[in-house]
Amino acid sequence: MMVDEGARAKKTPEEAAVGTGPVPAPNFDRIGPDDFADEDYISPQVWVNDRRGIPYYFAHFHKVANAVRLEEPHRGFIDMAVHRNPAHNFPYNARVQENHLWLAYFYTRHAPWNLYYGMPEVKCRLEAVLEHLLTLQSPEGAISEYGWQTYNLPGTSFAVQFLGQTVRLLHEAKAADPSFPFIRDELYGNIVTAYRKALTHVLDNRGFWTHGKGYTNQYTLMWSAAAAYLTYYPDPDIERRMRERFAESADEFISPAGFYYEANGYDMGYNVGVHLQNDMIGYYYFKQTDLEQPLLDKESKFIEWLSYNLVLEPDGSFFSSNSAPSGRTSSSHCEKKHIPLAEKLPLARAFVKTREEVSAEIARARLDIAKDGRWPNVPELSATGGNAYNPYALYNRILYRYYPAESERAAAIARLPYIASDTFNHQRADDRSGLQFTYVRRPGYYAAFNAGRQKANMQAFGLGLLWHPQGGVLLSSQTEHPSADASKGLSWGTRSSAGGRVYESGHVCPAYSVGGQRVVPAVGFGDIAQGDMEMKYDLGTEGDKSVRFVEDGLSVVIRHPEPFEEHIPLMVAPEDHIAVDKGQVTLTRGNAVLIIAFDEEATAALVPKKHTVRQYRMHMLTLATSGTLTYTMKTLSR
Repeated sequence: MMVDEGARAKKTPEEAAVGTGPVPAPNFDRIGPDDFADEDYISPQVWVNDRRGIPYYFAHFHKVANAVRLEEPHRGFIDMAVHRNPAHNFPYNARVQENHLWLAYFYTRHAPWNLYYGMPEVKCRLEAVLEHLLTLQSPEGAISEYGWQTYNLPGTSFAVQFLGQTVRLLHEAKAADPSFPFIRDELYGNIVTAYRKALTHVLDNRGFWTHGKGYTNQYTLMWSAAAAYLTYYPDPDIERRMRERFAESADEFISPAGFYYEANGYDMGYNVGVHLQNDMIGYYYFKQTDLEQPLLDKESKFIEWLSYNLVLEPDGSFFSSNSAPSGRTSSSHCEKKHIPLAEKLPLARAFVKTREEVSAEIARARLDIAKDGRWPNVPELSATGGNAYNPYALYNRILYRYYPAESERAAAIARLPYIASDTFNHQRADDRSGLQFTYVRRPGYYAAFNAGRQKANMQAFGLGLLWHPQGGVLLSSQTEHPSADASKGLSWGTRSSAGGRVYESGHVCPAYSVGGQRVVPAVGFGDIAQGDMEMKYDLGTEGDKSVRFVEDGLSVVIRHPEPFEEHIPLMVAPEDHIAVDKGQVTLTRGNAVLIIAFDEEATAALVPKKHTVRQYRMHMLTLATSGTLTYTMKTLSR
């Protein structure tokens, strides 16, 4: 495709020559760990176990900056796979250009260690990246992602989200120092025009709105993108449309069950990943405005959803997630997140790092950055896409931060439903996807059971989690392979001995009863009648199964005329003791004991899997038999 040169701001030959030399690498002999501010060492927590603070991005910045093409074709394209999937790292993809935010950050960050502040070589590349981004916009305002002139919602909405922050950083730098070398006026004018055009198109386009209702992470960022624009360019029309869409989203974006829709269903990875990032920037702009309370009202429903689906380890180190029914990504667990609106939503503090933890993290990072005499001790930059150099990592640095005290977090943890109470039956159901979630708490355990009609190949239903108050997660079922012809083999359920997936990686549509009385899940959420809870459902067309939750555990009865295997994904830590005996398997973890008793005719096998979650490795227990199988899982505290 030929680039539309009209989209580029014209430069004189003298202007074109300025700053075209390479961006130099930082000289770490001239700076030390103490030159960076405490906040520079706070890990972004966007991705699990990510400890990369500002020094990592500073050390590798010159590599990314020098990957910007300064010649045609596609001048301004960031020609290095450090952000998006390498398969999509092409000049037509506006998502690749999102790292203009890092260029803007180092160009505008006034700090003694930052040699890139106001540097002509960085300015040249920042301008080139922004110019190239402008060439990817349609006359109507949409921006491309997966092909030339292949315009879509995420290409457009993410573009304006990050563009809003680049505009903000440039304005703040100029306000702090009137002599700051701002980008060229003509280019900046083109950026503002394109920014407004994209906002108007997304907010007005019915097709984008319909798509956004199904893939909400791609639309919830529009509130902050519009607010960032309005900060510098008040516009009654854009503000009115943003407010209208924001109000409509309260009923359209969040399931009655409490989760944010992804592919018109549920996805834990997007909910605790991208959505919480969108929340972070949304709160930054809506805080102390008339839109703050509506935002909190919406997010309180989402936080309550998380409180049933993220179970905390007894030592408080991380949460295991009830994610097997996810339709887009795998997300087995998460660490404490950055959730600034926890300032106003006390329950959200259960999922947030405390002030004391942040202080300890900073101290540890300062030591690690010069560990064993290596300075800076940062990971190498991987040019394989993904999150090697991702602009989301900046959000906890340039946006509002809130960390509760230890006592405040402890109070929030005490309010988590499975900790606040030791006995309940609770259900949540969604009408759009047909998904049903049942949560059972008894003094010795907490369990999540998921059901519905499968709409994505990776979804797996049935028993999702089994948690012990002293032992933590004991069983954790995972999503399946996105291809129906493959299997990861990490899900709970029943499988024919002939092979293939467990039946629970398919439709699971139970009949529910409590104390022998039928229960029909109601759309929405709430506690239901108390007593022994039972689910009965078909195993495809080959048999049937019942799962019964009682006071001291659960019992499972399977009828299947042909040989079959029951798969039970146990999470085992190195210090755990597990014994496989005839008719019984015992898992002991400290004072917590899980006893799985089964028909002696069944053959038991315990196979370690590659899947790990922190200290745990999944061990798949299989019980092979034919005809019928009855087994129980009972939890004890020694």
